[in-house]
Amino acid sequence: MDNVKKKIGNNLKKIRLEKGLKQSELAELVGVEDKTISRIEVGGNYPSMDLLVRLAGALDCELVDFVNFSDKVVDSINELSKDDLKVLEKFVCILKNKI
Repeated sequence: MDNVKKKIGNNLKKIRLEKGLKQSELAELVGVEDKTISRIEVGGNYPSMDLLVRLAGALDCELVDFVNFSDKVVDSINELSKDDLKVLEKFVCILKNKI
């Protein structure tokens, strides 16, 4: 579960930085201390649903953006052995030929 907290935190930080906000600025917008934003971003705390809603509003994004873990596939592929990767590569080639 700690991994989930870190991913939520990473997504929050990424979105905050894309919007050009400092932690303190975002904290002020949603009515919490900067420490709260910091703890979430480093994966120390889960934000409440209420706080997630306020964060999404302040950052003009969707709630799902905080829990979008699209790198799961990449993480899984990185854990494959060389032999498994060869099998996967052959499978992809077969699929390409059928399309």
